[in-house]
Amino acid sequence: MNKSFDISRFCQVLKWTIASEKKSIVTAFIALTVAFLAIQLFSCFTIFDINRSLGEAVTMAGMGTCAALLGFMAAYYASGILGNARTREQRTTALMLPASNLEKFVARLVYCCIGMLVVLYVAILAATGLRLLLELIAGHDDITAGLGILFGYVRPSRSEIDYSLLFQVAAALWSASLFVLGGVFFRKHPFVWTNVTLFAGGLLFFTLLFYVTTLIGEEKVALFLRPIFKDMTTEAFFNWVSLFLLAFTVFNVWLSYRLFCRLQVVQHKWFNL
Repeated sequence: MNKSFDISRFCQVLKWTIASEKKSIVTAFIALTVAFLAIQLFSCFTIFDINRSLGEAVTMAGMGTCAALLGFMAAYYASGILGNARTREQRTTALMLPASNLEKFVARLVYCCIGMLVVLYVAILAATGLRLLLELIAGHDDITAGLGILFGYVRPSRSEIDYSLLFQVAAALWSASLFVLGGVFFRKHPFVWTNVTLFAGGLLFFTLLFYVTTLIGEEKVALFLRPIFKDMTTEAFFNWVSLFLLAFTVFNVWLSYRLFCRLQVVQHKWFNL
């Protein structure tokens, strides 16, 4: 098979991927809609707080839970890039597809990181619409409570918009790329093992950072860093961090692709644990 990327072939692979995952998509949509609706009913529909005596705290907690669930599920689906190649039969089917590895990888990447994210947002919109309808039928005055938190409405000053948006996008892409990499490396329970690895790596990194800082001395570290950040504005700092995260995102995706190319019908004993 030609290793080049052909858009028409890629579209066919993407269509096949979506068609083969149709049942999973419908199941996920229904389950997520029910979950988001249940959370919103307890926070906005005032089942236990008819007079809203608890104030906005319950609404904020419920909408925060929706946002956390959204992020959790997005990471979960990003780690499922090899969800169609867990068993030997599935790997045989995936390897026999008349397409290049790049086309197969990009198709799975689009499905897991973009397609399922769309399903998540459609589910949360459907749940929100049902909740608003129920509140309207119940005769509640403020049926839009929590929408600002739910959809991330913020009103930063004009000078904050550019770099804060870039940083948020870069951080989201970097996080997704970590779970994509974990999804390719770990064959069994990739989401769980990726989280365990990230937690252990973060713990090790901050432990080493603490000991190195203690060994060198905080004053010497501050003296070393001061010239670097002396004339740097907050905007410039976030821009540099964003570029750093984007560079690592590209590296993680590239490494994921290289590991994806090593996919075999019979996996190595110590590879893809």
